[in-house]
Amino acid sequence: MSTLHVVDGHPLIDEDIDLFALLCRRRGWSDQYLEEIESTEHAELLGLAEMVEALEDARAAGKRITIAPDFDMDGISSGVLGYAGLSELGFSVELHLPDYRRGHELTPEDIAEIHAKWPDTQVLLTCDGGVNSHRGIAAARARGWTTLVTDHHEELAPGSTADITVDPCRIDETYAHTGICGAHVLYQVIEAYTRVHRSEKLWEIRLLRLFAGLGTVSDVMPVLYENRQLVRDSISIARLLRVAAPKTIPNPWGGFDPDPDAIDVEQSTLMQLLRTEPHHPVFLRAFEGFAIVLKAFAQVGKIRDVDDLDEGFFGFYLAPAMNSPRRTGRPLDDCFAVFTAAGGDEKLKAARRVIESNELRKQLVIEHLEELTTGDQPLAPWVYFSHAYPGMYGLLANRMMELNGHPVVVVNRPVGPNDFISGSGRAPKWFDIITSLEPCSGISAIGHQQACGVRVERPERLGDLVAVLHQATQATQAALLAVGNDVPSGDLVLGPDADCDAGLDDLQPLFELVRRTESLKPFGQGFTAPVVEIAVEPLGLRVDRIGSEAQHLRLVTRSGLSCLWWNTAEEKFDVLQGLVQRASRTEFGTLRFTATLQLNTFRGDTRVQAVIAEQITRSA
Repeated sequence: MSTLHVVDGHPLIDEDIDLFALLCRRRGWSDQYLEEIESTEHAELLGLAEMVEALEDARAAGKRITIAPDFDMDGISSGVLGYAGLSELGFSVELHLPDYRRGHELTPEDIAEIHAKWPDTQVLLTCDGGVNSHRGIAAARARGWTTLVTDHHEELAPGSTADITVDPCRIDETYAHTGICGAHVLYQVIEAYTRVHRSEKLWEIRLLRLFAGLGTVSDVMPVLYENRQLVRDSISIARLLRVAAPKTIPNPWGGFDPDPDAIDVEQSTLMQLLRTEPHHPVFLRAFEGFAIVLKAFAQVGKIRDVDDLDEGFFGFYLAPAMNSPRRTGRPLDDCFAVFTAAGGDEKLKAARRVIESNELRKQLVIEHLEELTTGDQPLAPWVYFSHAYPGMYGLLANRMMELNGHPVVVVNRPVGPNDFISGSGRAPKWFDIITSLEPCSGISAIGHQQACGVRVERPERLGDLVAVLHQATQATQAALLAVGNDVPSGDLVLGPDADCDAGLDDLQPLFELVRRTESLKPFGQGFTAPVVEIAVEPLGLRVDRIGSEAQHLRLVTRSGLSCLWWNTAEEKFDVLQGLVQRASRTEFGTLRFTATLQLNTFRGDTRVQAVIAEQITRSA
């Protein structure tokens, strides 16, 4: 029997509903919009042509170039991309390892270290930083170096003091889509150089889109316009570096299971192609290193199939791991060594240490979140004090922002009245934290609109910080409500209730929805993956604990829809089991969850499943 629903004011029955069309209508994803965001056309960045010729002059004269990157995943991607690309193109080039304890700006101390290690440096090339590093650039110019800055952060008045600056956020720049990462900026420079001076190397240089795409995802750039194809290319190149684990481990059933330890990265398609021609060792090491990183993640169970290699792997596994040393106080060397070390064994050991550091980071986040939620926090819920390592402030601010639903700043706890206070701010996508703090004397914010570093001159100004965040949030929310910008819990509502767009008895429409939705990948900032609201009847619901430590939940509906809920078994299992048991005797409403839908293939059988984000109010 068909069920009648009213969808966007139109009466429909289940069999008439095209869930994908409904999703697109609600998201505003018209055919025209979807075509427009696929455009890769863009203007040339200001200063790019000049930088290309400055690089050619340096190469022709045999001048040593030292690359100075930032220390996050975008910075690491930029540094590796530049080091590998310029080496392959015949430059004399070195890679400086940044010190995250100095902050994101290039400092005179960095210049002194570069000079001590490579005294014949004549050209400084920055990536993912440098546009506002006036002291560091001045120190480099005082040594007579040519200073070339590639960056993607907002240029602040009076502007860059480098010889040449390429930055989509330059004061005088008119580049249409400014949301490109630092690695992408440097890639555009190197690709342009190759087109003009070494066109025979374009195939090799375009392989470096692997790192530019990784930087794009890790720095949460909008997955729109030129970024979309860049991310797709990056994932495709990554998949060419993956090797399936051979089945060499005997199992109890007389067969063999995959053995990630036996992966030979030299058997990857791309490494075999690269080995057929002579290439610079630095160039080869970058790709070998990426293949070894994939092996290391396969060894810990994060990559089991080629489909596991997507923008989600970049954003939720690889980038957090590479960012973890600066959050835990560990050395940053391993993050570069995985792509630059001469030997495969050394690279693998470095990759394993990076993954171990990430596990430590996860544990520390749990511990320090308890300090924020249960400790003495007189300025909550806007500003929180933490004793965590400074590199962790951004993670903590993000968690508290998600918990509170408004912008949050996490800072060090001051001891004296003249203490300088610094930390990190995070804000929802509807709030511009940097612009909001600009008029506030004694308080500065540098970075991106929703993720930035925050500095406060003296503890007495913290009250002003709270007031500004509170007032700006109220004003922004009022403006959004005035134009009817109320954000729903999900793009679609699925289940048996009267407000649902479709039921859950027949899973085939959901299968088609996910199949067609996945054709629109990649998802990310600015083009997020769809979220659904699921209404589940407790009666007949099966609740299982799964995972190596039984830490996850799997809820299976009567129609067979499997709903996975990570790391909630300890808190939710008994509660849900009680609801299910009482539902057999008592009338209950439905349980409501927000979730994402995905396809899961097991032993050749592909089914749709849901991954729960959170539980929302149970309907009556």
